[in-house]
Amino acid sequence: MAGLVESVAAMSLPLPAKLELLREAAARESRQERLLRWAANHREIASGDDWCRRAWWGAAAGEVVRDHLYDPERRADALRLVEAADWTALDEARRNGGVILAAAHLGPPKVLMNLLLDRDLPLAVWTNTRDMPAWLRRQSRATLFDPLQADQRGVLLVRSAAHLRAGGVLLAAADQATGQRPVEIERLGIRWRFSRGLPALARRLGVTVIVALALWRGERIHVECRRLEPPDESLADDAWQLAWLERYVEAVEPTIQQSPENLRFLRWAVDRVARPWEAAQGD
Repeated sequence: MAGLVESVAAMSLPLPAKLELLREAAARESRQERLLRWAANHREIASGDDWCRRAWWGAAAGEVVRDHLYDPERRADALRLVEAADWTALDEARRNGGVILAAAHLGPPKVLMNLLLDRDLPLAVWTNTRDMPAWLRRQSRATLFDPLQADQRGVLLVRSAAHLRAGGVLLAAADQATGQRPVEIERLGIRWRFSRGLPALARRLGVTVIVALALWRGERIHVECRRLEPPDESLADDAWQLAWLERYVEAVEPTIQQSPENLRFLRWAVDRVARPWEAAQGD
């Protein structure tokens, strides 16, 4: 896939035409048995072959979009794929203080972050900064934290908490297993592993949490923002964090089951198809 993605991304064609080329390539891709087994267990569509084609296209198209987002001359082309986003839930939540946007490694990568970077927000982001171009880091007014950098892990939660207390917005993927004592949740016949960091912040600060996703819808990108209701405050911390993560998983589970183009794990399908989220760490 990598070679095709690189060649398509480099073509002097409009971005929608590149996505159509990838759609044609997806139709020619051979079946991958492990991916088909995943589809058979977890899909809610009629055809396993169709499921695989959609998964392949979504993973490839997402990488082409990422390539455009990281090019200052083509970034606007990628953002034009996004349907007009409704930020009402975020704007209303900000009236009450800080807000956590709980994202996921689903849909085309880096789109949600780039949309938010262009808004006038006091924004902090947990993200892999190693593949982010220097021009974008310089242009951004956001505070960028990299959970994969050892020198940032010790201050990540402290600085994020200070940002939220000051009324800021924190964008972070909740489907990561960094840190100590990750939480395991069994869903779809698989044990998913999650970090405690984000639910711990939500519990300690009592801020509003919104599950925010940028997802493929056809060859356009749609932004979803839904408030995540907090668990019962009477629960002990560990139980509260588990309940919070279970609610988060419930919010993203329909996308996993019904929308293969948004799974973003095909490039790990041969070896790691059983754990797509874990394989996607650091994206």
